[in-house]
Amino acid sequence: MNINDYVIPAVLSFILSLVTVHIISRVRSPSLLAPDAHKPYKVFVPKIGGVSVLVSMAAVTAYAYVLSDWRLFALGLVTITVGLIGLVDDLKGLPVSVRVFLPLVPALIIPVVVHGYIYILLIGHVHYFLVVAALSMLAVTVMANAANMLDVMNGIIPTSTLMIITVSGLISYLAGFSYALPATIVLILMVLPLAIYNWYPAKVFNGNVGSYALGAMMGAFMVLYNAGTQGVIAALPYIINGFLIVITAKGFKPKETLKRPVIVNDGVIHANKVPGSPTTLVKLMVLKKPKTEKEVVRDILLLFLITSLASLSLLIFVI
Repeated sequence: MNINDYVIPAVLSFILSLVTVHIISRVRSPSLLAPDAHKPYKVFVPKIGGVSVLVSMAAVTAYAYVLSDWRLFALGLVTITVGLIGLVDDLKGLPVSVRVFLPLVPALIIPVVVHGYIYILLIGHVHYFLVVAALSMLAVTVMANAANMLDVMNGIIPTSTLMIITVSGLISYLAGFSYALPATIVLILMVLPLAIYNWYPAKVFNGNVGSYALGAMMGAFMVLYNAGTQGVIAALPYIINGFLIVITAKGFKPKETLKRPVIVNDGVIHANKVPGSPTTLVKLMVLKKPKTEKEVVRDILLLFLITSLASLSLLIFVI
């Protein structure tokens, strides 16, 4: 594999993502705007910033087909398909059962590409189509929904995605899987513009299209690039937050039917202690002391930084 072959898709992914997210940031159609609930002032923000990932990924997927890079091709198809599910939900609305479980279907692209064979650090080779299919559906569906559940404040999703993809890809590359490096670089450049525009104060929201696409991207990357072990460690805040919500809400339920886990008073976030309010990572962080959005985002990203750095400890087993 010649890394020079990936210079064009890497640059193209960045440019397309940047141009698209910039155009979206200028949208003023009321149907495409959403209130930024955690600000002390009233502001409406374009809610489909994640479309930039789909546009960029479409070009990368086409280029991967030309290069016969079937892993990147499969990752692109999974990301785009799951992202489109989120986009339909943003624009039209989908029943929660459909939105939650539909990513199981595109996840099956992965075992078709890797032919029933993957490698997981500290575990070893995993064979058989059905086993790889089950792991693929689990990774893609869990991460897509987990990202969606934590996409509540500016900057968290794309920035944490950058952390997880970077350390996961680096460890895979150092473990001897050279094809992980160009894919990692391409994805970093693809997500970076959205991370910049979604950073506090956000010029765009990711939308369900963004959270689902980025979640599916992380899940697919873990399977396709032998990054399952390090990916799970780095993504622990996602997994913990999703587990807390499902358990305390007693299943998958639309956000609109749940009591808000936090209350915002003049830009300060307080835990909602009313019975029936689900527990989330954000709620735990403001349980003892109310915080501003910037403080909560800082704390959550610090948690992702800790888990991402913790995953680097796996390097002692591979180098």
